[in-house]
Amino acid sequence: MSREAAPGLNAVAHMWLGSDFCAQHILRAVPDLPALPAFWTREQRGEEASAWLIFDHKYPYLRATTKLLGTGTTRGFCVPEGVVNASPRYERILLFLAVALMESLGIEAQFLTDAAYEAVEGFVVAPQQQAIIANWVRGDGMWHVDVTGRSSIVREFSSAASDAAADSILSAPDPVTRLRALASYLDLPWAWLVRRCAEVGRRGSSGLIRSRSRLVSPAGMDARAVARSVDLASRLVSGS
Repeated sequence: MSREAAPGLNAVAHMWLGSDFCAQHILRAVPDLPALPAFWTREQRGEEASAWLIFDHKYPYLRATTKLLGTGTTRGFCVPEGVVNASPRYERILLFLAVALMESLGIEAQFLTDAAYEAVEGFVVAPQQQAIIANWVRGDGMWHVDVTGRSSIVREFSSAASDAAADSILSAPDPVTRLRALASYLDLPWAWLVRRCAEVGRRGSSGLIRSRSRLVSPAGMDARAVARSVDLASRLVSGS
C-alpha cells in the first residue's frame, strides 16, 4: 500500500497503520499454517522497535499469537554492528525493551549480525511449506502483505529462520542469559539497565508517557516487560 494513499498523515501515523495492518494480516493467516512457524522482523533501531512498546495493538497482538501458537516460538532480527554503533544509547535501550517484552511472553529472540539479511522482509514461515509476508518497516509503502507457497520465497524465508536459529549471538537456553547477551551486544551496562527497569517497574510508565492519542498505550511495558524486569533485577541484586 503506497503512502500516497494517505497523504495527510505524518510518518508516525503511517507506521501505526502499517504495523496494525500487518498484525491483523498475520493473525488471520497464522491459524492456517501447516506447522509451527518462525517469525522474522526488520526492526533494527529504537524508533522502529518502540512500536512494540507503545502502539496500542502490539501487546494484544503478541498475546494473541502466543495464545494461538503457545510459548516456544522464535523471532529473528538482523542488527549488524554498524547499526548498533550508529545508534544512540536511548535507541539501543528501546530495542532492548522491545525484545524483553517478547521474551517475557515466551518468545525466543534470535539475532543475526550479517548485513546480508537486512533486505529480508518481515515474515512468518512454516519451514519449507508456506509463508506469510507482513512488512511495514523500511519498505517502499505503508505495508506489503501476502500468503504464499511459492517455493523460492518459502525457501528464502526458511533459510533465514534456520540461520537465525543456528547462528544467533543470543544463543542460550533461558531468557535471562539471552537478554544479558543482548545488553552486552548493544553496549548497555547490565547492572544499570536492570536497576533502571526496576525503578520504572515500581512507578509505572505514566510519568514517561502521557499521550492524548487512543492509539498509543504503555500497556505492554507496564503489564509484562517491566514487571519481569523488576523480578529479574531483584534476583540479580540478591544473587550477584
